[in-house]
Amino acid sequence: MSNPLTQPTQPQPKQAYRFYYLLFGLLFSRLGNNIYMLALPWLAYDLTGSSVQMGAVFAFETLPFLLLLPLGGVIIDRSDRRKIMMVCDIARMLLIVSIPLLYWMDLLSMPYLFALSFVLSTLSFFVDISLSAVIPNLVDKDQLIKSNGQLQLVDNTIRLLGPILAGALLAAIGTSLSIFICAFSYLVMALCVFLIGSIPKPDLSGQEPKTIWQDMKSGFAYGWNRIDLRAIGAISMFCNFGLGLVMSTLVFYLRDTLGADEYRVGLVFSSVGIFGILGALISQPLTKRFRRGQLLSTLMTFGGLIGGGLIALVPHWIATGLGLGVLLGSVVVMNVILNAYKQGNIDNQMFGRVEGAITSISNCCIPLAGMVGGVTIGMASGSVITYLLATAMIVASGLISFFTPLRKIA
Repeated sequence: MSNPLTQPTQPQPKQAYRFYYLLFGLLFSRLGNNIYMLALPWLAYDLTGSSVQMGAVFAFETLPFLLLLPLGGVIIDRSDRRKIMMVCDIARMLLIVSIPLLYWMDLLSMPYLFALSFVLSTLSFFVDISLSAVIPNLVDKDQLIKSNGQLQLVDNTIRLLGPILAGALLAAIGTSLSIFICAFSYLVMALCVFLIGSIPKPDLSGQEPKTIWQDMKSGFAYGWNRIDLRAIGAISMFCNFGLGLVMSTLVFYLRDTLGADEYRVGLVFSSVGIFGILGALISQPLTKRFRRGQLLSTLMTFGGLIGGGLIALVPHWIATGLGLGVLLGSVVVMNVILNAYKQGNIDNQMFGRVEGAITSISNCCIPLAGMVGGVTIGMASGSVITYLLATAMIVASGLISFFTPLRKIA
């Protein structure tokens, strides 16, 4: 069995300036994501008025992470990762444009939204995993924490600004036109990926040709044979179930239970950005001062208790925003640590299929979280039940990191 803490050979110096093209493109791509992610549940609620249907949209968004990602990881490892990102971003733009066009023609239906959510999530996976896989080709290993922190900083800056803009757009020009505008942000991302220049394809020379099924199995086997990667999968699974309960029901809870308008909903979602920026800024100093394994367990345990407790027990939109911020801020630091660890300790030739295997396993509970949340939030005292359950799941993810070898990460 591989030693989970073994470090690979130090790579040659990289042309790190190309990494900043990705950061700039991510700025626009994440802006589109945030507007879309807020506007689509709102549109689904306008069409149906049902919390269960809203939860079902969330479930369909997450199904690809269970059904298609192992295959997607193999494709990423066999292909030009730069071209994958460009093609998928252009496809996302065209598909999202179709939503308002069909709405204006009175042809938009919930089955179409379900199918579209599935396809868009599949495309997003190809972009995100390809992006994560090319980072070691752009920066040196000792810069991985810094680079992932910068990615999280950009991501969460847009999480701050995106919901505010989304709330203002929803109130000012309507849901469908807001979605139409956000679609073109993906075109900017595609252009920025083009500007980074060529990225070497994974070197498969000297390896015996394998079928797609064999490559998929090798990704699962690689992760299963390493206790550190099994632990990362378990941590992500519990955390994702908890966050899935929160995110699949939050718009309904704010709008239907707390009576929040579009602007207040946008402010609540912007708290993710505020705390996410804080998490991104402090991640590198924290990892220099404390062991990364200790940070994982401490942040997820206490972040889950404080953040989830505020959402579950204080029925006010401000408390909900603060609780959501604490939860997601803790997750940002977790992502910086775990992403850098995986990029530095997984063979880059296998990164796509291994990450696809881990992601599919860790996300298998998210569709269930969406459906459970959609049902429980509509019950008597449903918000307390839903968000206390979410709190327990996120705290469990912190405890898992404490009782596995991940606690020894320096």
